[in-house]
Amino acid sequence: MYSPRTFLSFLNDLVADGLTVFSFDEAVRRSRRSRTGTANLLRRLRDRGLVDRVRRGHYAIRQLGVLGTTAAAEDVALAVGAAFSGRSHRIGYRSALDEHDLISHPSRTIYVAVKPDGRVRSTKLSDRPLRIVLEPAAAILVGSQQREDSWVSDIDRALLDAAARPALVGGAAVLAEAITAAGSRANPKRLQRYAKVLGWSAGLRRLGSLADTLHVAGLAGRLHPIVPPKGDVDLEPGARSKSAWRDPRWRVVWGQTPKELARVARQ
Repeated sequence: MYSPRTFLSFLNDLVADGLTVFSFDEAVRRSRRSRTGTANLLRRLRDRGLVDRVRRGHYAIRQLGVLGTTAAAEDVALAVGAAFSGRSHRIGYRSALDEHDLISHPSRTIYVAVKPDGRVRSTKLSDRPLRIVLEPAAAILVGSQQREDSWVSDIDRALLDAAARPALVGGAAVLAEAITAAGSRANPKRLQRYAKVLGWSAGLRRLGSLADTLHVAGLAGRLHPIVPPKGDVDLEPGARSKSAWRDPRWRVVWGQTPKELARVARQ
């Protein structure tokens, strides 16, 4: 009933039309089978490692050479593009730092920013944890790059994501590691522009404090507050640590001394 030719014909038709990701309804239309018959076909394709279900009703075609792995294990953008097809989204936060090779410990959880319309209930994507981060619709694609059928924060937006919400990337030590690794790859003018558009003044202050204090190449001395700081902000909001040092220019309170954080960032 389901010969190898059936499998290959179905997949070839999709690939010929440039579809590496597809929905269950698209599969029903193209297979010309009942919904039950289509479900059986897709199950067999999954069992053979030819497709991957990234979440309910959304699939990705596996590439030759990576059969037997999940789409998210090989290509996060491919899996996210399949799961969020037709919906404004952005791979961000720790996942974006990982995509730009700014952190030494890979992010198993996939972080995706979407607008708060209540349509995402999945907690996994290709067997990996999925973390949805709600953002205003106008903020989703600011500083994003298209990759596969998805969007991902560019290196400057990735740093600003991390600085605006350090808890989502693993805290101040990870943020310090990321900005040190980015160095001159980051663009000060773009960081300033993104922070102003998004209203993320506190995030820019954390980046500026780290860049200046840790003498980050390409960024030290080149960032400026959007408005003069009127109060202190924590480098790592919510962290249960005593103040170890206060940056007087940026008015950022650190939970570790500059020497301690520099050592962690450059390991």
